[in-house]
Amino acid sequence: MDDNPFKNVRSHFGANLQENFPLHTITTVQTGGNAKGLVRVKTEKELIDAIEFLKSENVRFLVVGGLSNLLFQDSGYDGVIVKNEVTGIEENNGAVVAQSGTILQDLVDFTIGKGLSGLHKMTGISGTVGGAIYGNAGAYGQTISDFITSVTVSHEGKKLQLVKSDCKFAYRQSVFKTTLDLILNTKFNLAQVDSKSLQEESKAVLAQRLEKYHPGLKSPGSFFMNVPVDRIPASGLALIPADKIRNGRAHVGWILESVGSKGYKVGGVEVADYHGNLFIHKENGTSADYLKLSQELSKRVKKKYGIILEPEVQIID
Repeated sequence: MDDNPFKNVRSHFGANLQENFPLHTITTVQTGGNAKGLVRVKTEKELIDAIEFLKSENVRFLVVGGLSNLLFQDSGYDGVIVKNEVTGIEENNGAVVAQSGTILQDLVDFTIGKGLSGLHKMTGISGTVGGAIYGNAGAYGQTISDFITSVTVSHEGKKLQLVKSDCKFAYRQSVFKTTLDLILNTKFNLAQVDSKSLQEESKAVLAQRLEKYHPGLKSPGSFFMNVPVDRIPASGLALIPADKIRNGRAHVGWILESVGSKGYKVGGVEVADYHGNLFIHKENGTSADYLKLSQELSKRVKKKYGIILEPEVQIID
C-alpha cells in the first residue's frame, strides 16, 4: 500500500489504529501475518464512518467480526482490518434485533433465557451475528436465516432495511457476498415457548458439537462445504452411499474420509482423526500449510469423484 494515503489513516484514527497488527493473535486458526493496521469500532456511527473514510482514501480494508472462519496469508494483509465490536440485543414481543458485532452465542443465550425458540440449535457456533448472516451459518438442520425478518445494512453510507427475500439466503450463502453491503443489525421473529425445554435441547446440541469441536481447538471449523448433488458427475455420484446425501447435498466429511483425509498432515496442520473435514493447527502451522493440505485433498476428491470442492472458509489473499 502506498504510504501517502496511510498517513491520512494515521491522522484520522489516531490512537485507535494499531499498526502492523499480528493477525494470528485474533483468528481462531492462529495463523496469518500482520495487517498494515487494525481499527476497533464500538458504535454503528464509528463503523459506518470508518468504512466510508477508508473508501474515500482508496485504502484496502476488510470488516471482520469473530475471525472464526477466515484464513489470512502468512504474508499478512496490506490494508486495514476493521473489527466490528458494535454489540447489543433488544426484544419486544418475540421481535429480537441484534447488532452485527454481537457474539452469536450471546444472542443464542439471550433468546433461550427469554424462552424464544428458533436459534437454540446455533449454540456453540463461534463468531458474530454479522458473520453468521453473511455466511448464513447453520447446524443440525437449522440456519440463522430461518427466522430472519429483515437485515439493516449500510449501502454507500446510507442505511437500508432489506426484507428476508432481498437477502437471497441459500446454503452458506447470502446476497452480502456479492453486494458487500455492510450488515448493521438483524431482526428475528421468534415464537414464545418454555425456556427450560430450549435449555435442555441446547445443552444436547452443545454436547454433540463439542465431540467435534473440542475446547481450545485451533481451527476454522468445517473447511469445505457439503456438495450439491447436481454438481456431481453420475460416475462420482454412484460411489456415494444414499445415506451420505441429505437435502440435495453430499456429506463432504465422508467424501474426504474416503480419500484418506483423516489424520493427513502438512507441516503443522492436520485433519482430525475423527472427522475428515476438520483441519486443525497443531503446532507451528502456517496458512500455507492449510492451503497445501486443502489443495492435496481437493485433487484426490476431483480424481475419484469428479467433484470440485468449494471452501466454506474465507481465504483472504
